[in-house]
Amino acid sequence: MTVTASVVIPMHNAGDVVVEQLDAVLRGLPGHPHTEILVVDNRSTDHSRSVVETWARRTGAPLRVVPADEKAGEPFARNVGWQAARGEAILFCDADDVVGSRWLSSLTTALQHHRYATGPLDTSLLNDPRIVDLRGQALFRSLPRLAGGTPFAHGCNMGFRRDALESLGGFDESFLIGCDIEIAVRAWRDGIRLVWEPDALVHYRLRSTPGEVFRQARGYGRSRRRIAAMVDGPGGGDVDWWHQLRRTAWLARHAPGLARFGGRMEWAWVAGQVTGELEGRRPWN
Repeated sequence: MTVTASVVIPMHNAGDVVVEQLDAVLRGLPGHPHTEILVVDNRSTDHSRSVVETWARRTGAPLRVVPADEKAGEPFARNVGWQAARGEAILFCDADDVVGSRWLSSLTTALQHHRYATGPLDTSLLNDPRIVDLRGQALFRSLPRLAGGTPFAHGCNMGFRRDALESLGGFDESFLIGCDIEIAVRAWRDGIRLVWEPDALVHYRLRSTPGEVFRQARGYGRSRRRIAAMVDGPGGGDVDWWHQLRRTAWLARHAPGLARFGGRMEWAWVAGQVTGELEGRRPWN
């Protein structure tokens, strides 16, 4: 089969949810028969790989499982995936989300005319109603931007032309969290413009426990300081102590909300960011 587009799905211990994503991608294939699916297995220790292989045999889908065992981490898995892909259009989504019915078509079409594209996220389909707005909606419903105006794509919903990834050198594997934002900054600097495709929708699965939320927010906080230094130059990675003080006051004021599940999740999100940004002070390790 001549391949024009490759869907790259990094996977780590997603055996309980990956079939939902594979089914969703498969529904878009009839309109794009020259598309392959690559599941990049990044050191899974559960039944993920056997689940994917069983699904591929059952459906006959053009799927390859690509091992990424040398090291753990999202950017490494993404690099292994796009380098193994045969298509000129390379689309990224995550194993625990569900792409919308027009995602494949919209993103593939966009990459016929542009080198970098993304679309919106929906948090209502896959999540407890009490946490749908945990992270707000502004960064999900329109093209997200950093404080200085640089646009970026969420890693669970982005596409590149192969030549763009090659010119950028792929993802920076030192950014275990935030590699999608880091590559967006370099793309912006290099004149690779990010386009917004409103029909390229992904249903995004939020973390489901306070501990998971805290760890994710902590990782974002650590990477945020480092990305700020990339964008703003010397001093950009310094901690905004006034902002941290306001958020710490928010945590104290909302401590009574810990009695509710939604309150615990929101508290964990803010506390994780405060912790991560303090830990992310220069120099980074």
